[in-house]
Amino acid sequence: MNERRNGFWMRLLKGAIIGIAAILPGASGGVIAVSMGVYRPVINAVVGFFKAVRRNALFLLPLGLGGVVGLFATSRLVEWLMLNWKMPVMYALIGLVLGGIPSFLKEANRNGFKKRYLFGTAFGIALVLLFAAGDKLVTGGEIWPFNGWTAALAGVLIALGTVIPGISTSFILMYMGLYEPLLSALNHFDIPIMACVAAGAGITVLATITLVKRMFDRHHGYAYYTVLGLLAGSIALIFPGFTWSLTQALCIALLAGGFAATYFICRATDAEEKEPA
Repeated sequence: MNERRNGFWMRLLKGAIIGIAAILPGASGGVIAVSMGVYRPVINAVVGFFKAVRRNALFLLPLGLGGVVGLFATSRLVEWLMLNWKMPVMYALIGLVLGGIPSFLKEANRNGFKKRYLFGTAFGIALVLLFAAGDKLVTGGEIWPFNGWTAALAGVLIALGTVIPGISTSFILMYMGLYEPLLSALNHFDIPIMACVAAGAGITVLATITLVKRMFDRHHGYAYYTVLGLLAGSIALIFPGFTWSLTQALCIALLAGGFAATYFICRATDAEEKEPA
């Protein structure tokens, strides 16, 4: 009984961390889930939910509750930081992403590295460039209007960033100008907008999770290297630029600090997984 209770609280905590990662620009809920060892169990529980409803529901419930708590607990702080310290925050978050790449590559190369995997990276970068070109064609370089339809689109992107480890869809939302309005809607409990986000996310998870599982199971290396390309392209889209100033020195320090934080957290997690039970 105690082990079961401890497992519940541990999954609640992990869910909260994944929820925080989902709202943080630059972070990926999927990568955090992989690093904490819950990504594959969650995918398996969702795909096979009706094969063992009670067991899967009890496994997923604390993760879901924790995710909601983490999301709401962090959103107001993130909104304030983006409003008052946007450029330093962007550098810190890019550092956080870059710090996770060594661990990400280790997982990508789990079955060995093949040069042809780099075609996946090129494909991922090309997808981001095509998206950017299409975005400019549709909007003329202006930010997207924020309404129910674009809120649902934001939900689609957030779900993809959670289901596919490594994709930081918050970078895409920033590029589209939807990230900060979404944070504001969350902080002001805009129920209609949140319902649209939830609908977009829910439909996307149900529509893609089986395909994603199959891709990562059968084409592990290609899948991870494609995600790496998507990530590289996304960082390039939102890079805030460089100027010679004291603020820029702070930005570089925050980038280095973000890199170190994620790098050592991932190393600690890897070391913990290697310890014998």
